[in-house]
Amino acid sequence: MDKDSVNSPEINTKRRTLLKGVGAGAAMAGLGINAVTAGLAQAGNEGQYDVVAETRYGKVGGVENQGVYIFRGIPYGADTGGVNRFKPPKPPESWQGVRDATQYGPTAPQIGHAEAGGVQPDDEATKQRMAAFAAFIHGLAGDEPAQSEDCLVLNVWTKNLQADKSRAVMVWLHGGAFDTGSGSWPLYEGTPLASRDDVVFVTVNHRLGVLGFLHLEEIAGPDYAGSGNAGMLDIVAALQWVRDNIANFGGDPSRVMVFGGSGGASKTATLLGMPAAQGLFHRGALMSGPYTRAREADYATDLSLQLLAHLGLEENDVEKLHQLPVGTLMEAAKKLAVPISDGLASAASPDAFMPMQPVVDGKTLPAHPMDPVASPFGKDVAMMVGSTRDDMKMMMLGQPWFGVLDDAGLEKMAQSNFGDLADEMLAAYRATYPDWTPTQIASQFVTDRVMWAGSFHWAEVKARAGGAPVYVYRFDYESTALGGVLGATHGGDLPFALNNYQYTPMAGERPENEALGELMSEAFVRFAHSGNPNHGGMPEWKPYTLEQRDTLVFDVNTRPEADPNPALRKLYSQLMKS
Repeated sequence: MDKDSVNSPEINTKRRTLLKGVGAGAAMAGLGINAVTAGLAQAGNEGQYDVVAETRYGKVGGVENQGVYIFRGIPYGADTGGVNRFKPPKPPESWQGVRDATQYGPTAPQIGHAEAGGVQPDDEATKQRMAAFAAFIHGLAGDEPAQSEDCLVLNVWTKNLQADKSRAVMVWLHGGAFDTGSGSWPLYEGTPLASRDDVVFVTVNHRLGVLGFLHLEEIAGPDYAGSGNAGMLDIVAALQWVRDNIANFGGDPSRVMVFGGSGGASKTATLLGMPAAQGLFHRGALMSGPYTRAREADYATDLSLQLLAHLGLEENDVEKLHQLPVGTLMEAAKKLAVPISDGLASAASPDAFMPMQPVVDGKTLPAHPMDPVASPFGKDVAMMVGSTRDDMKMMMLGQPWFGVLDDAGLEKMAQSNFGDLADEMLAAYRATYPDWTPTQIASQFVTDRVMWAGSFHWAEVKARAGGAPVYVYRFDYESTALGGVLGATHGGDLPFALNNYQYTPMAGERPENEALGELMSEAFVRFAHSGNPNHGGMPEWKPYTLEQRDTLVFDVNTRPEADPNPALRKLYSQLMKS
C-alpha cells in the first residue's frame, strides 16, 4: 500500500484487553467540551479498597491489578475555579476517612486545537484521511472524565508501598501542546513500568489554555502575578506533592525524573527555567517537544487585551473573567489562533497556533528556558532529547496537497519554509532522499524544521552550558497504524519508552514490539535511576557533544550514529541563526 494514501485505510485500532479500570474509547479528545462538573470525593472504610496509602492531606484508597497498586485522582491542589481562577495553585483541603482514588479525577477544561473549528476539507480523499485519523486519536484518548476547574489531580502506579531507595520516580506530563490532553489517556498507562518494582510512575493533570496561561499581571496588577504561568505552577505544585508524599507510595523523592511527549516535553523544558522547580526533579526527557522560547510578556499582554475585546470587556473588567462560563472563555481564546496544521505547513511562528503558552514574566519564569543560553536553574538536570523520523507527518494528513503534491508545489513549500535557503535545502533533501515523492519530502520539511532541528539545537545549547549531560535520540521505528501512513510517527516512541504498547493503537501490530519495548523502556528507567541510559541490552549511547553529535537511533536494529544527515544539519543551523 502506498504510504501517501489512506483513502481506503485498513485501520487496526483493536484494543487489547486493558487492566481493570482502564477506559475504552470515547469521544475524540479536542473535538468538543464535556459538561464541566466537579466530583466530590467518596469517603469509605479502609477495608473496601484493595490498598490504602497515606498523604499529608488524608488517606487514599486505590485498586490492585496484576500486582500493581493504582491510585487515581489524588488532589494535589485546590479547586481553581471562581476566585482562584488565574491564580497560583493553593493546597488541597484535608479530608477525613479514606478518599476514593479508584477513578480518574476531572480533566482540565479544554476545547482543542484551532482546527477543531476550522475550515473543513472539501475533497473526499482528505475527508477520508481525517476521518481515519479521528478514529485513531479516539483510540489513544480512551474514556475522558468530565471536565472541571477542580482538575489539580495526579495518578500513581506502584508495586510496593514500602519506602525503598531503589525506586526512582517517573513523572509523566501529558501532551496536547499547552491547551489539551489529560494524564488519564491509555497512551500513558503506567502499569508496565510500575510492575518492574524499581520505579513509581505518576501522571498529572493541570490547568490548560486560557485558564493556565492568560497573562494578566500587566493589565490587572500584582494580584495576578504568575497568571501567565499558572498551568506550570500547577506542575510545580504536583512535584512538591511528589517530594512530600511519594515515599508513602514506595518512591524515592531524591531521584525524580520528569518527562513527556510533545506538549509534555515542552512543559518539561519550561520547568528547567523556573526557580520554583529547581531541586524538585533530577532527570528529564523531551520527546518531540524541544521548547526553547516562551511567550514574551508584552506579546502575552496584547493577547490578553485581544481576548477581553472578543468578550466585550474593558481593561478594568478583569474581575468579570472570574464569573464567565469556562466555555465562553475558551471559545473567545480560540479566535486568537490559526489551525495548527496550516501553521506548521507554512512555517508560521508557534505564536500563531499556540497563543496560550508560558510567559517570560521575570519572576516565575525569569528568562527563556533555552534561548539564547540555557537557564541556570536546569544546569544540574541530566536530559534526554529526541524526535521521531516522521514526527509531523500526521499533522499534514489534513492538507489538500497530501498525496498529490507535484514538484512545483514542493518548490513553493520549500520557499515558504526556508526563504533564501530554499534552493539549497531542496537540493539537499533530494540528494538525501532521492526516491521520495514530493509529499514525503514536504512532510519531512515540517518534521525536520520543527522537531529534528529543534532537538539537536536544544541539545547544543544544553551541551554548551556544561553541567549534567544530554543524550540525543531519533526514533525510526514505523507504526503499522492507519495502514502505515504515519511512519515513525509523532508519539510513536511513547509506547516503547513506557513499554505499554499493548494498551494503545499508536504502536500498531509488529512482532518486534516486545523487544523494542524492553530495550527502550530499560534505557528510560536506567536514566531515571542514574542519569545514564545505558544498559547491557543496547549499544553504547554516548552523551551529545558539539564535536561528535552522537545520536542513538531506536529501530529494529537500534544503533548509534555520529552527526546524522550532516548536510541538512548544517543548513538548519544556518537557518536558525538567520
